[in-house]
Amino acid sequence: MSKVGEVIKERRLAKGMSKRALAEKAGISHSEVHRIENGERQNPSVPMLIALADALGIPQDDILILAGYKTDGESTPLIERVFPDLKTPKQQETAQKIVDGLSRNSDLKDSQYDELVRQVEMYLDYAKKNPDT
Repeated sequence: MSKVGEVIKERRLAKGMSKRALAEKAGISHSEVHRIENGERQNPSVPMLIALADALGIPQDDILILAGYKTDGESTPLIERVFPDLKTPKQQETAQKIVDGLSRNSDLKDSQYDELVRQVEMYLDYAKKNPDT
C-alpha cells in the first residue's frame, strides 16, 4: 500500500465513510478509491488527489507533498504546475477561479458539468472570433 493510499484509507475510516461514499463525495469511481487505497494506482492525478483531499478534509498541499507532486516549502503555485501553458497572471488567476468554483460546487450533476463545458467552449470560440470584445 502506498503512503498516499494509507492516509486516504485512515482518514476515510476515521470519518466513518465507505469507499462508495468517499467516491461519490470526491466525484470519482469507488473502484478508483479502492485502487488508490491498496496501492494499485501508483500515480493518482493531481485533480483526483485534490478531490479526495477536499472530500476528506485533508489540506491539499499535504496530500500533494505525500504523493510527490510538491515538496515542502515549494513556492510554485499548484495552478502553474497543473496548467503550465498558462503564462500570464490573468490566465492563471482565471484558471484558479474556475477550479475553485468547481470545487465549491462538487454536487453538480454530470449533465450540468457537460453544459458548463459546452458554455465555456462556446464562449472561447466566440472570443477567438471577436478578439476586440
